[in-house]
Amino acid sequence: LFLLTLVLTSTACSKTNTSLEQKQALAPENEQRESKQHNAKSEETTAAMLAIRDDLKQLKREVAAIRQAVTDIHKIAMDTPEPVAKPLPAELALDLDSNDPLLGSEDAGIAIVEFSDFQCPYCKRFADQTFPAIKKNYIKTGKVRYIARDFPLDFHPQAQGAAVAANCALAQGAYWQMRDSLFSNIRNLSPQRFQELAGELKLDIEQFKLCSSDKSHIKEVSEDQGLAASLGISGTPSFFIGRIEGDKLVNGRLIVGAQGYQTFSTVIDSIMATP
Repeated sequence: LFLLTLVLTSTACSKTNTSLEQKQALAPENEQRESKQHNAKSEETTAAMLAIRDDLKQLKREVAAIRQAVTDIHKIAMDTPEPVAKPLPAELALDLDSNDPLLGSEDAGIAIVEFSDFQCPYCKRFADQTFPAIKKNYIKTGKVRYIARDFPLDFHPQAQGAAVAANCALAQGAYWQMRDSLFSNIRNLSPQRFQELAGELKLDIEQFKLCSSDKSHIKEVSEDQGLAASLGISGTPSFFIGRIEGDKLVNGRLIVGAQGYQTFSTVIDSIMATP
């Protein structure tokens, strides 16, 4: 019995040792394989991180280029040289009547006559950036009377229709609201859009449609164009600024382009200071 137990124990110990020996023999291979897998994963992770870093660098370069392009465009747009206002003839007939789009007091001593085009981006820029300050500081204070005239340019196909739409809105007391709406939709103007804007302004649509088809309004726009041409105007926006004497504009100055507020205030103050 003792001999049997010894043999069995010895045999059992032998099997255990063999298993341990096998594991010990395989351990270096397993470690090597795991090491290779770990190294491969590390290399993949490193490569991915490097690729992301390169992508970020490229993205930063592209963003910087876009930022510089926007800066350049803004500089070109805004750095328009401030011109010296040109003198006008001794006097200019205002020919005002109740059908003209006007802002300001009838007692104002200075008038600004604007010639504008609703598809002209510079006219929009003036309306957005310069006109609000003029309105606040000169029109609402009773110093200036502002008169809007139409000068749709031939290469703006929707400009004449937009001018007619503005005049038809004037017939319902909403010229200045329509003016703002037209400039806000400068890239989307069409006869259909004119009617949509009239609806948004709560105008009588049937009356607006009849007005828009009335050829007399196209004639009025053409008369403004003729006046502008007779005064030597060839671009928009253009402005005549002068002192009001009866139905005449005297001591006038001409400003061409979407100039800054300072240009207008300098000219207006100069005319006001002139006896």
